[in-house]
Amino acid sequence: MKKFDFKMRSESRHVCLFVDNFSGHTISYEPTNVQLEFFEPNMTSFVQPCDAGIIRCFKALYCRNFCARAIDLDEAGESNIYKITLLEGMMMAHAAWRTLSPTTIMNCWNHTQIQRYVILFIFFIFIFFWRSDFII
Repeated sequence: MKKFDFKMRSESRHVCLFVDNFSGHTISYEPTNVQLEFFEPNMTSFVQPCDAGIIRCFKALYCRNFCARAIDLDEAGESNIYKITLLEGMMMAHAAWRTLSPTTIMNCWNHTQIQRYVILFIFFIFIFFWRSDFII
């Protein structure tokens, strides 16, 4: 946060950073050019599409791949069917992500219903920056 604040200060910029209310998101440093705004409790799944189901679907697909691999190893007579290398894990994660359908991602974005708020936000930003008393 400190580096980001220093960067914004060096560029003479002021920004607002929206953060979920996770207890670990606290800082002892008081930023001058970054304003932190915390979401209300239980709002994360409404404003972050990944938390609205994309991660859950990805984990389910990864788990399916992992279990299928374990079954294949068991049927092949392997003794340690749950042992996995980093490369194998990365390959299964890649396969799970490729299996995740665009429809699932679109449905998660639609669940958040933030598209209409993005339009309002862009309009607000346009009006804010268009004001004659605002200096860039």
